[in-house]
Amino acid sequence: MAYELVKIFTAQDNLQAEMILEALKENDIPAMKKDLGNAEVLNLYGANSGCGEEIYVGNENAQKAQEVLAGMGLDGL
Repeated sequence: MAYELVKIFTAQDNLQAEMILEALKENDIPAMKKDLGNAEVLNLYGANSGCGEEIYVGNENAQKAQEVLAGMGLDGL
């Protein structure tokens, strides 16, 4: 069975993205982030990039992930 990744949120920076990833992990939802712009380089050197980070989950977990985001006071996408 093939799974598709679905973008559920665009975080404003690396700090927010990491907080979201941790909350998803605590709810047994595997997730990943994709750096936007030059965020990868800035994050590599320890700076908190303000370029944005996209958060992805498997399509089978998208609804549950949206509920976690709502519980954090964040709207998806």
